[in-house]
Amino acid sequence: MQGSNSIDKLIFEKRDTQIFNIPDTKTRLSTLQNYFFPRLEILLRHTLDVVADVYHVNPYDRMTFVYCPSHREKAKENKDYGFVHIGVAGKRRRDRPLRIIKRDGTPFVLHVSYLTFNVLPNGTMHVNLLPFRQYVDDAHIAEISALVEKHSEILLPLLSLAHISYNSFLPLHNLILLKDKYITLFSPKYYFPVSSGRGFDELIIAFVLLYALEESFICIAEGEEPELAKMLEQFKEWYVKLPNIEDEIEEGEEEENLGLSEIPELDSYSFVRAGKWWAVLARDKWKCLSCGRSSREDGVLLEVDHIIPRSKGGSDDMINLQTLCKKCNIGKSNKDSTRL
Repeated sequence: MQGSNSIDKLIFEKRDTQIFNIPDTKTRLSTLQNYFFPRLEILLRHTLDVVADVYHVNPYDRMTFVYCPSHREKAKENKDYGFVHIGVAGKRRRDRPLRIIKRDGTPFVLHVSYLTFNVLPNGTMHVNLLPFRQYVDDAHIAEISALVEKHSEILLPLLSLAHISYNSFLPLHNLILLKDKYITLFSPKYYFPVSSGRGFDELIIAFVLLYALEESFICIAEGEEPELAKMLEQFKEWYVKLPNIEDEIEEGEEEENLGLSEIPELDSYSFVRAGKWWAVLARDKWKCLSCGRSSREDGVLLEVDHIIPRSKGGSDDMINLQTLCKKCNIGKSNKDSTRL
């Protein structure tokens, strides 16, 4: 499942969940922004490339990126909500208000539906669609309900095909009955490690399908006619041409197992306390001290290296720790005492 933003070497490891355990909120948010979001953005941009191929649209024309927690360095307040998401919502329309009304009778300025990749502290990733993330008027909910009901004959089997569920015992089109609740559509949760061939394909399929709904909800909010039927047919045409994901996983696992004996035992795999691990990355400005690549700009996986290997008496003191990308760390291994 290719796009111009390659995810072939992208991986979210079990160790990444340690970020959620960093006690200091400011350090934790900084780590999320510099180490987590850059890789999530690679996944998102790759998926939007797939969206463009499937639906023959430019998603950047209509969509804007949404992050949680806020990734803006100059934001008035950066709250930690206990989870991470990155995804898309409709761009703000400055030429006219949306056709969605708040409780006080005024129209919404920002779109209320979000489509995101979510990461939870337990080390799981899933796709999530919120048709409305806050209270909206009954008329808007009724329009969404009517749209879903109208296309349910083709939509519901596709949701089942992509293993997408929703948090209600009611039929999906009865959203009008949920006007004071949060209706959510979501994919299965995939435990870390998640990578190409181990969860990404399934997550991308779910995101691409739910994009058709997100696009339609945005059209309704802006007073335009959604093209949900057309988009669902385009999704079907794309899906039937996909290679068998299970075969790809088995092949990928076989190649991975064959290559395990060739990977040297790395001293950096020795446990470094979570707070110190991230402190080293922050001190080195989130860049590999060998090649200069960064997690934010280049999407590389950063690791903490013992300058003097522990096998040679090296300590876990900050002065003996340095930031290397995974590739450079493999090259250094535990036989080299190079300070970079």
